Amino acid sequence: MKYKNQTLAEHHITGNIEYTIIYKKIKNTYIQIKDGVVIVKTPKHSTLNYIENIINSKKEWITQKLIEQSKNKNEKKYQNGNIIKVLGKPYILKILYTLDKRNQIYIENKYIYCKLNNTLYKNDEQIHIKKLIDKYYKYIATQEIPSVMEDLKQRTGFAPIECNIKNLKATWGICSSNKKITINQNLMAYSRHAIEYVCLHEICHLKYMNHSKNFWNMVEHYMPDYKLAKKELKE
Repeated sequence: MKYKNQTLAEHHITGNIEYTIIYKKIKNTYIQIKDGVVIVKTPKHSTLNYIENIINSKKEWITQKLIEQSKNKNEKKYQNGNIIKVLGKPYILKILYTLDKRNQIYIENKYIYCKLNNTLYKNDEQIHIKKLIDKYYKYIATQEIPSVMEDLKQRTGFAPIECNIKNLKATWGICSSNKKITINQNLMAYSRHAIEYVCLHEICHLKYMNHSKNFWNMVEHYMPDYKLAKKELKE
């Protein structure tokens, strides 16, 4: 499942360009570059060869856009006072430099602390903080996702062959044709209700590998207020 309404997502590499294909009920093919991720939105009947030809024809433009976005990423994203959300709750970021050899991240009261070793170069600060937050989300996901999946298994009677947690770039979740589900660890910034919705969304794909009326009826059957979760994810 993508951030906004999508059908199936596939990940490919053509030349040195990595991209995500999203098959949708549309007439034309579009290329979007968001946060350094190349996303190809294309009609459901598009072949991989057709998409690869488009990527190759737009290679120069794509490369230039990726370079521009990479430059923008160098701006400070994590600063003292920023709000970092964990399971839907906002915490104030505090960056501390200490003598501790290992970098640490933890929550205490209304703050989320990132403690960095004071021998680190300050211009690498953003990289280290991002690594800490990514690691923290991954840890929380390993605690949350299995219990949600087990609950959904009991309620729906469906379960994936395998469930993985990864730092996905353009999707909240993926359900492959071989019945494997992958959940985005960054989902841990959102509420448990939103997390359950994404897991349910992918579980329903085990029965309906599309976004048909039957698919959405199944989602609504198990989560009547699923649209509230969708709204939260869009925000």
